Amino acid sequence: MTKTREIIHGDLKKIFFNYLIPSIGGMLGTSLYVLGDTMIVGRGLGPSGLAALNLSIPLINVFNGFGLLFGIGGSTAFSVDRGKGQTENLNRIFTKSMLFSFIVGVILTLIRVFFLDELCHFLGAKGEIFDMSRDYLGMLMSFSIFFLCNTTLMIFVRNDGSPKIAMASMLTGSVINVILDYVFIIQWDWGMKGGALATGLSPIIGLFILSRHFLSKKHSIHLERLQGSFGQIKRLLTNGIPSFIVECSAGLVIFAFNQRLLGLAGEKAVASYSIIANLSLIATAIFTGVGQGIQPIVSVNYGADNRQRFTRTVRMGILTSLLLGIVFYSIGLFFPQVLIAIFLRGNSEIVDLTTTGIRIYFLSFLFMGINIVLTSYIQSKEEAKASFIISLLRGLILVLLFLFLLPKFMGINGVWWTLPLTEVFTLLLSIFLFSKIRRVWISFER
Repeated sequence: MTKTREIIHGDLKKIFFNYLIPSIGGMLGTSLYVLGDTMIVGRGLGPSGLAALNLSIPLINVFNGFGLLFGIGGSTAFSVDRGKGQTENLNRIFTKSMLFSFIVGVILTLIRVFFLDELCHFLGAKGEIFDMSRDYLGMLMSFSIFFLCNTTLMIFVRNDGSPKIAMASMLTGSVINVILDYVFIIQWDWGMKGGALATGLSPIIGLFILSRHFLSKKHSIHLERLQGSFGQIKRLLTNGIPSFIVECSAGLVIFAFNQRLLGLAGEKAVASYSIIANLSLIATAIFTGVGQGIQPIVSVNYGADNRQRFTRTVRMGILTSLLLGIVFYSIGLFFPQVLIAIFLRGNSEIVDLTTTGIRIYFLSFLFMGINIVLTSYIQSKEEAKASFIISLLRGLILVLLFLFLLPKFMGINGVWWTLPLTEVFTLLLSIFLFSKIRRVWISFER
């Protein structure tokens, strides 16, 4: 309860940064799983490897989506109850969250065993790309249980007062992933299987580091015998659905982008999008880190009915996201070829296509972070309906609508304009539709 009192009564700016920096670090660690693979695959296996990897990325979004469903869903209920002083249900919430993560991990592993070829065909893999995608997904999905449990446990450890351990687990796993990628792909020539193996070992390392939390005096959670009402399970899932939609929609959007680009310009366009999507993954991870960083502070203060503190927290999150968005867009505008060189050398056609794409696509970062923080704010207060609507608009409906319409008039540039327009429309609709967001926005401007 010491951590709870600190969140309610302590120096808010200090608390904000104490949660913000480890949260961003943790999310960066998650994104670096894919980024490490992309950098090494692009250098070692060329455009075909990049295309195969990008066709496989939606499955990683599914892993993260389920991890966030049970992690954010359970930890939000955990923090709200802790803010109210209702501690009797905390371990039950934690136990159910971890159990659901394990069960879904088992199901995904069984899908890998029985339906791997069908999954690769569904994702659009053909010819050489099919074999490379099959190698990658076959190895990666063998680690499904570890991916889900690692994400869920990391979020609970952060909410239980150890954000630095949560960050260390993700960053350590990611650094080791990049090292193993280089060894397995470049040095040992294991191809796509080597990249997937490096990525799959990372959450196992993360789980070992997270276990340190339970050896310290700070921890207040542990697994217990399964009990409790169906209403508690419903609450957990309802809280987590918006995060699940955002993450899985990201996978569906990558899938839709891949299919649209294959039809417009073939494999080279998918390779180009692979570079842009991975760069975007870093920015999105940082913005999500800001959103997840404010979640424990908002939830605890909401549970304690401390309106002024959770409103100030949201305003700090909005300002942080706006400043970060300006930095990211400026880098993309002025240094696109430096970013491209991280993943690919030569092939001027793909470089030119990607340069144009970055300069358009990165406009979305000016608005993306604000949308993520506002969604996290509503979700942290267990306002599941409003959070669900915003997540669905931003993550799926508007993206697919613009992706269908814009290329008809603008060609491949219409694909790049899809995300910036989606983020702008989401922000405007959020402010217009939801009075809670409007009040925070007006208060922020004052």
